Amino acid sequence: MLCILCGASLTQAQTVNQNLWVTNGQVNATVVVGNTAYIGGSFTEVGAASGQGVVLDTIIGNRDAAFPKVAGSVNAVVSDGNGGWIIGGDFNAVGGLTRNGLARIKSDKNVDTMWNPNVNGPLYALLTSGNTIYAGGAFSMVNGNVMRNNLAAFNLTTGTASSWNPNANGWVNGLVVSGNTIFVGGNFNVVNGSIGRNYLAAFDITTGTATSWNPNVNGGVNVLAVSGSTVYAGGAFTMVNGSTTRNNLASFDITTGNATEWNPNVNSSVRTLAVSGSTIYAGGSFTSVNGNIVRNRLAAFNSTNGTTRAWNPNVGGFSFTLVNTLAVSGGTVYAGGDFTFVNGSSTRNRLAAFDLTTGIVTAWNPNANGDVYLWRHQIALYLLEECSLL
Repeated sequence: MLCILCGASLTQAQTVNQNLWVTNGQVNATVVVGNTAYIGGSFTEVGAASGQGVVLDTIIGNRDAAFPKVAGSVNAVVSDGNGGWIIGGDFNAVGGLTRNGLARIKSDKNVDTMWNPNVNGPLYALLTSGNTIYAGGAFSMVNGNVMRNNLAAFNLTTGTASSWNPNANGWVNGLVVSGNTIFVGGNFNVVNGSIGRNYLAAFDITTGTATSWNPNVNGGVNVLAVSGSTVYAGGAFTMVNGSTTRNNLASFDITTGNATEWNPNVNSSVRTLAVSGSTIYAGGSFTSVNGNIVRNRLAAFNSTNGTTRAWNPNVGGFSFTLVNTLAVSGGTVYAGGDFTFVNGSSTRNRLAAFDLTTGIVTAWNPNANGDVYLWRHQIALYLLEECSLL
């Protein structure tokens, strides 16, 4: 039985009641009697809607109900440096306030009413450096009327766009920074208006001018990571540096852009990477690595020579299962995606945590009822999902 708290006649404008509960499956029939609605369908649970961005504790996975509801998908999140968060995605409201694509949520869980970059398209990547936040996605305008194609930078205090403007001609999926350089991956082939850069580029952190770094990849880049003098890239490509074979994973010298010998040879796309010490953790849609080693959607590699670690969470569930996001915290690797089981047979719906060394699933089990995206960003303290958490 589901209680209806308010309603409107068919002749009035319709407003979604954010307090109504949701189901974890399809509703096929409804009957309203007085103030009560009876529903039937293929669901197994009914509960309060969380919105599409939630905070979960890392011990047992409980949700912080004080976090404001997000109306739309969230694809990226970074700390604001003051106990709060900057979230980016494809949403138009947060906590009841109009916010297009970018919002700041303060440490007290309230939306910052003064910070509103107002981006006209979805964001897929965020990065902070000093008092600046860098954003990548599929947009053409920020601050209402400032042209910025797929890359922009904002003052972390005011939300005002800076003059930094790399002007990429295709969407951006990944951002990392090292020193005074920002490395960018996505689905572009021209930057700064006229400079050819296929799927990977590097820019001066102050001017936005493209550097000479040019790995020249032949397919889309979904995620970047940086460690020491190496930039790691994952995506859906087969060639780098113009003629060097690299299947879906590669690493490049941070100065020259030349591919290193690191070559895990993954048989399908890579969506997310996490670095911990001498290990690179990767997630995606793949089922084998290093030619013939079975690894279903999650794998770990030596960061120097690319050999496969014994770590093997063995993720599955659907005909096209994906791991979309990873994060390492302490001795635990957190994963999100659209899977339903791990370790071969342990039920975990879209979110799971694994021992960093053994790959054995922990008791942490938030049980999300929609796909977890949060592409390429930390999920250890902040987890995002498509529908609601029941």
